[in-house]
Amino acid sequence: MSPFAMQEGYAQSVDDWAWYAAQFMRDDGRIIDNGNGYQSHTEGQGYGMLFAQANDDKKAFEKIFSWTEKNLKLSNCALHAWHYLPTSPVKVPDSNNATDGDLLIALALTFAGYRWQRNDFLKAAHDIYKDVRQKLVQKIGGLYVLMPGLTGFTNQSGVVVNLSYYVMPSLLLATGLDDAKMWQSIMRNGLALVRNGRFGRWKLPPDWLQVAAHSGHLSIADQHPPRFSYDAVRVPLYLAWAGQLGSDLMAGFENYWTAWPANNLPAWVDLKTGERSPYNAPLGFYSVGGACDFGQMRAAMPSVQKNDNYYSASLSMLAGLVSQQFGADIMAAHSRNFLR
Repeated sequence: MSPFAMQEGYAQSVDDWAWYAAQFMRDDGRIIDNGNGYQSHTEGQGYGMLFAQANDDKKAFEKIFSWTEKNLKLSNCALHAWHYLPTSPVKVPDSNNATDGDLLIALALTFAGYRWQRNDFLKAAHDIYKDVRQKLVQKIGGLYVLMPGLTGFTNQSGVVVNLSYYVMPSLLLATGLDDAKMWQSIMRNGLALVRNGRFGRWKLPPDWLQVAAHSGHLSIADQHPPRFSYDAVRVPLYLAWAGQLGSDLMAGFENYWTAWPANNLPAWVDLKTGERSPYNAPLGFYSVGGACDFGQMRAAMPSVQKNDNYYSASLSMLAGLVSQQFGADIMAAHSRNFLR
């Protein structure tokens, strides 16, 4: 049976979560990335917490969060070291954070806090949001820019940002737990970066975007391949989840997703030359297209359980949450903050 032969409007199920946990969660709550040497990172821990919360699995949620706090939380703030290397003598060799990982953890904590009436989770989410705001936001070219990590993303010309680190549902919920005015500005400025930072035939955001220090001019970051790929593929998904994938933004993404023959979506496309990857995208990319309702892709969203690696499976799980509008009630209340 083709992995694409699924019913229209496919969304993740409890069985999908059980499968995902069996594949990628260790008994102690560590989420493993089997595509990267079985390391762990805050992105995966945040995804695991989100999926556990969405499936009302309090035991798994507590395990994942506990492991994350014990092994990755920085000693001087509420942020987390970005990765864990299980076979290395020094398992946490880098104290830099990954902002998307922290925002995913805060998002999961916020959902859990509201749904399970856990003020301790809401307090933990608030502390993360506060430290992200205070330590990871810079004003560049007139915009409040979300830095990808505590160190390493500045250069002589300005800063390098990753638009997939703008986890839009998390930014939206931050308006209700921390400084609403500042988070509104961060989110609006992030949407402006997505809207204006699109390149190539398809008008797509690159994985890494350069923001000029004084003018705010946007260009594809020289330090990275000029691609729309494994990072930027999440941009439309997060926009859709937060209700921010308007027609002006949707057109480029939809044209790209629907331009290729069936099951022939590339894993990356070069935004300067138009070259496509010599291999096809993993199933999770198709899940993103379905959740965002690009063309007829919703009718053929692949099964979560047909994925063979952590990242693609995580994209499919996320797409399931977006398809079933998970958290829409909570986000709707916070949208009023954003629209003020």
